[in-house]
Amino acid sequence: MKRSTLFLIGFILVFVAQAQYKPQSQRSTNTSSSKGLKDRIYFGGGGGFSGGTNYVNVSVSPLIGYKITNRFSTGLRFTYQFVKINDLKFNYYGLGPFARYNITEKFFTYTEYEYLNFEIPNFNERDSYHSWFVGLGYSEPITRNIAFNVSALYNLLYSDGTNSPYASPLVFRVGIVGGLF
Repeated sequence: MKRSTLFLIGFILVFVAQAQYKPQSQRSTNTSSSKGLKDRIYFGGGGGFSGGTNYVNVSVSPLIGYKITNRFSTGLRFTYQFVKINDLKFNYYGLGPFARYNITEKFFTYTEYEYLNFEIPNFNERDSYHSWFVGLGYSEPITRNIAFNVSALYNLLYSDGTNSPYASPLVFRVGIVGGLF
């Protein structure tokens, strides 16, 4: 119940913050309301690979978003991670709804509630972990419709790290997004 309440408050704060600004659609002739569905949907995500002599970590995190206004969007991010340490293999997976508000063309605020299912080492069991990330990001256009994103997020639900798949409440993400502009 406490987590649900925090999650709801976070999304309300994003909407309240968004309401404080005059939507870009009121300042431009190219409004979101005049765009079709295909112009409002965008895709993106990130991934990673690291490895060593006895260690491999591969992850992918695709996302799909929907532009409510030219500045505000929401969507869903999926996560899959494969980890191999010596002869032990682990599969993590999860998903999370997110909201993004573009403060400027390059800077944005971001919040996401993440559900992650993961294997507990040495116990051959699965557990779930809930995170609520809030933070800021930077977007650098690569082409007219594709951008490179970097974000620094803080997990509000992180306590002492016990049974957490994250080593710290601070998480950095990088990725590519297409169709956001």
